[in-house]
Amino acid sequence: MKAKHWPLLTLIAIFIVAGGVFLLKKAMVLQLKNMDHPRTIHIKISSNEIFSMFYIHSIYREPVVEEFQAEGDTIVLKGVRTNSPAVMEYYGFEDTKEFHSMDQRLGAVFIIKRGMGEGQGLIIRDRKIYLSEIGERGDRIQLRIESLSLGKYIFDDLVNSP
Repeated sequence: MKAKHWPLLTLIAIFIVAGGVFLLKKAMVLQLKNMDHPRTIHIKISSNEIFSMFYIHSIYREPVVEEFQAEGDTIVLKGVRTNSPAVMEYYGFEDTKEFHSMDQRLGAVFIIKRGMGEGQGLIIRDRKIYLSEIGERGDRIQLRIESLSLGKYIFDDLVNSP
């Protein structure tokens, strides 16, 4: 084989290896999908990463933060944080400490409803995502842990970026 073909063959081999990495390497993501309107957001997370959902309680108009953890392909409610005695009583907490530890396995998917008020969203690391960015009042928002190929994650991120 002539020496001038080696650079081309090397370049082809690099593209094949890179393509394999994009197809075979997996990225764990938290998917927020609007079930009523076509809008989806993927946020890359790591295994055992903690994220929070914040909202204003619909009856008592007090702030609540629910803390979750990704454990493999399962979302686990790790605790509820509030300063409101009324909200604590509503959820059945018998003491008045600010954080109430839990360990409730919710599975890979659960659905929340975008409330009628503002101030409802997720905090993942330093990123705050308001549910108003993904849905309108009353929309059902599905949260799901899933594993995507790195290529699909990057493609979806490019397509869905504002």
